[in-house]
Amino acid sequence: MRGILTFLTITVLANNSASAEDTYECMGTNPDWTLTLDSVQARFVFPTPTDMDVPLITQADNRDWPRAFTLIGERDTAIVVLDRAECDTSDIRAHVMTQRAELPILLSGCCTVAE
Repeated sequence: MRGILTFLTITVLANNSASAEDTYECMGTNPDWTLTLDSVQARFVFPTPTDMDVPLITQADNRDWPRAFTLIGERDTAIVVLDRAECDTSDIRAHVMTQRAELPILLSGCCTVAE
């Protein structure tokens, strides 16, 4: 079972017009995980689905990026940090730091902005 705190970092390309109001669809393999995130809710699947609310979005002082999304679920919490960068298969790179009990886990993958 995963621990209480999950930390996710998602990076967005500089020429991408992504905003806090967009929906981000993220995934990674080996191990498999997915994340769907918008300004109100998130669904993180690793390995089982966890629905979370997004009660707070924070933006860097005097800058558009990075943005931090606070996620709170019934059993888990998470912080999602969006920033500008590049990914091999899409516009957005994702790094997910989580844990199972006392074992830290780092997940990597890519995201797209849903249309």
